[in-house]
Amino acid sequence: MPNLTRGWLRVGSGLIMASALAACAGSTSSIPSASAGVPSVTPSSTPSVAPTDGLPATATPGASVTVPSLGADTALVDVLPKSIGGEATQTLSFVGSDLSSLDPSAAMIFDGLLGIIGKPGSDMTIGVASNAKSSVIAIRVAGTSAQAISDAMVATRTLNATTTKEDVELGGKQVLKVTTTIAPFPFYVYTTGDVSFTVAAADETIAAEALSKLP
Repeated sequence: MPNLTRGWLRVGSGLIMASALAACAGSTSSIPSASAGVPSVTPSSTPSVAPTDGLPATATPGASVTVPSLGADTALVDVLPKSIGGEATQTLSFVGSDLSSLDPSAAMIFDGLLGIIGKPGSDMTIGVASNAKSSVIAIRVAGTSAQAISDAMVATRTLNATTTKEDVELGGKQVLKVTTTIAPFPFYVYTTGDVSFTVAAADETIAAEALSKLP
């Protein structure tokens, strides 16, 4: 896999796991700017949805936001946000049997998830959307409920950590807010159909926007 793609996966996976955004967030927040050697994500076009930085954390999709529909055969990248916080996202899809392309820490998370569920990597499909402000991961595992996937994701992310879980409404969605002692900010878990989504962002308003754009 090209070094640029491998590097982006390393950044994107870290964001999704709610642990690396502090190292690569843009200068628009209080988080330090990107470190040397991290590939930048340049928007390919002007986002069609205006940023919602000024909206409350419980913001719901406005009339200008088209919420995608999700079917059993829908490609996961097709339902991920094209922009978050006024910045275009970079998207990628892969399968659980190709975790060798990921940073070892990210691959360990997915391996742990599969181990809990008891499924082979070939049964898992993953979609990623990420920019400097937020990351979204979508996971589908054949023959497994979205709730079981979410439970496994939370278990692997909170191993050996003090964890607080809270059911909240954010971005017009009912989600699980997970706060742990091993991550600098919470991550949010949302299920619909047979897909589990995990959203990470340092700013809750940005997380709300990302969630509002999911099916």
